[in-house]
Amino acid sequence: MPLDAETKKLLRQAQEGDMEAFATVFEQYRPLMHSVAYRLVGDHDCDDVVMDSFLKAWRSLPGVRNLDAVKTWLCRTVRNTALDLIRKHTRERGRLVEDRPDENGLGIFDRVADENAPSAPRQGELSDLAEILQDVLGELSDDHRTMILLREADGLSYKEIAAAAGIGLGTVMSRLFYAKRKLRKLLEDRGVTL
Repeated sequence: MPLDAETKKLLRQAQEGDMEAFATVFEQYRPLMHSVAYRLVGDHDCDDVVMDSFLKAWRSLPGVRNLDAVKTWLCRTVRNTALDLIRKHTRERGRLVEDRPDENGLGIFDRVADENAPSAPRQGELSDLAEILQDVLGELSDDHRTMILLREADGLSYKEIAAAAGIGLGTVMSRLFYAKRKLRKLLEDRGVTL
């Protein structure tokens, strides 16, 4: 989707070294970038990933030719930064960062606010389902988990996922197909039917 004239102007200024112009554009996309980072690394490391992504994007901005793709470029930067951190933590701790509960003992899906506030029994069922979902997502490969989260949790289009992940549209479609099939099988193995 083409950028509006003001955003494009700010990006051109940023490419010429105006960090304030880049910060203005970055703030427009910060909520999306935060969401992508949160889905991949959880609350504890999310802000660090976003800030590291800001610095990486700032350094590489002069080389960006297609300014209209800034949204997907920033998402790809966040994704790559998050995956680097996950790999680092996995090597250090032997487990995925996103599976780590926060300081209140809540997992990633427990921290998602429910605006409809279900009844206590229903809330218990949902909590159990969230726990199962968190477990099965942890069993998916990094590629499959990323595809599912970018599509279902962050609402990116196939084209945006392809650009963010640096892969072809056909690869996105294939990975999502196999990721959903694997996810469905893992859920069925735990007695959850869709």
